[in-house]
Amino acid sequence: MKMIKTKEPLLIEGPNGGENYYVLPQGTTLYRDKSFPEGHDRYVVYFNHKGPVAYEEVAMKPEYGGPFIDPLWLADVDADTLREIFKRFPLSKKDVAAAISAREITRNDLADIIRSMPE
Repeated sequence: MKMIKTKEPLLIEGPNGGENYYVLPQGTTLYRDKSFPEGHDRYVVYFNHKGPVAYEEVAMKPEYGGPFIDPLWLADVDADTLREIFKRFPLSKKDVAAAISAREITRNDLADIIRSMPE
């Protein structure tokens, strides 16, 4: 499988298209599994986990025609999506400070951002 490494974080849509989003960190290695004619690709990500995992069995049914694959969707993080997420999960001053310092934004950059905001 072709390996790629993400340059930006990606949003992971929750199971069944729910309103919950999770973040796949920047620098995650993805393994291309399959390309679809509809214009999207499926990737595999490997995780290590210590200890037992809480789970339920997924029954294999004849109509699956083989192994059941139930992928989640990944999306680029865009401004509109972030606005919607932040409406559901407001950020504290501490959260904003951590996000800003993680991207190494200067005080001048931050001042420019604040000046560009509507009153």
